[in-house]
Amino acid sequence: MEESLPKRLSGGNVFPGSSRSFGVTDAHFAPDAGDEIASFTAAKSDQHAMSKQNRRTILLKNLPDRATHKDIVGEIYGGLLLDVFLRPQDKSASVSFVETDAAEDFLAHVKRNDLYIHGRRVSCSWSERQFFMPGHVANKISRGATRNLVLRNISPTVTEDRLRDDLDHIHNLVVISISFRSGDAYLSLNSIHNSLFARTCMMSRATYKGMKIEWYPDECARPLPQRKISNPKQGVPLPKAKAGPMMNRFQMLNMDDEDASDAGSSLDEDEDLTMTTGFSRFETSRRSQYMPTVAA
Repeated sequence: MEESLPKRLSGGNVFPGSSRSFGVTDAHFAPDAGDEIASFTAAKSDQHAMSKQNRRTILLKNLPDRATHKDIVGEIYGGLLLDVFLRPQDKSASVSFVETDAAEDFLAHVKRNDLYIHGRRVSCSWSERQFFMPGHVANKISRGATRNLVLRNISPTVTEDRLRDDLDHIHNLVVISISFRSGDAYLSLNSIHNSLFARTCMMSRATYKGMKIEWYPDECARPLPQRKISNPKQGVPLPKAKAGPMMNRFQMLNMDDEDASDAGSSLDEDEDLTMTTGFSRFETSRRSQYMPTVAA
């Protein structure tokens, strides 16, 4: 059964000249308008209009030579990934989202903020070949299927190499990463339909008997990062007022007291002068009355 499984899982190539495929047949993709003959012009127009409403595949170009699936999924945000297909010879990759709205939001985000992988700016645009999601895959997704698997209570004899060897026969399956935490094994894969095949395969093997194989959330479904808008006024120190001489808050009161004291002193001096002048005149008049007149 295991030997016949690869033939049953394998599918045809969907990109001309490509040695690898998405793992599904060409019927899963919207037809390329350039390959249609003229007698089907009307059918092509309808298909083209329908493909615009169901666009979920984004083409990444100008990738670095050493870019991997892990590098790509590490820079994707905003929604569940349906498939990631890497073409190293073309330095490009196709990333398909489950939800078309998520694909549109991500493309709009990278158009505004750019996308960089290993320091190189990556060009992003809609792919000419859109990935079509089969009905049975959509049904599994509605039940919680993702591209990631978790093996609960995994046996200590099952290692990363053993897992990779057991899944190596599945056509176009890429095991992006494997990690072990708290007795569970977490597998990050390149597509949801390949995770369906991998789960079915492992459940049929005696090695994984008694283990619970589930899906766990796709890390690419995390929200898009918010663009930070810098405030030009923020961080600019306000001009500081020059520190003047320290003023005594009682100074005004002292000045009033001094003024009052000065005024009082002036009044006292005036009164003294008036009294002195009046007393002098009185003494002179009194003396003139009693002093004898001396004859000349």
